[in-house]
Amino acid sequence: MGRTMLLFLDPKIREFKHKQKEVEGVFLLINKRVIERQELADFCHDCFTPLSYHETFDACYCTKCNAWREEACTDPTCEYCDIRPKRPL
Repeated sequence: MGRTMLLFLDPKIREFKHKQKEVEGVFLLINKRVIERQELADFCHDCFTPLSYHETFDACYCTKCNAWREEACTDPTCEYCDIRPKRPL
């Protein structure tokens, strides 16, 4: 650790400019997309597409994987999880 890595998002810009904006943090670069560490919870952990929200079942799901990304609760009186289907789509 302690080393700095320069990541140029535009391959045409390779020269270091004097007033270039520096961004510090931990990022994931996948599928030509830069995702901040704090935003990883908003993406599918399998395919890294943004998650969608289903209001009827009060849960997040991935449209590409067709899978729920929140587990159903164990409360037998829960009005959302009791009627939730196995797949969201």
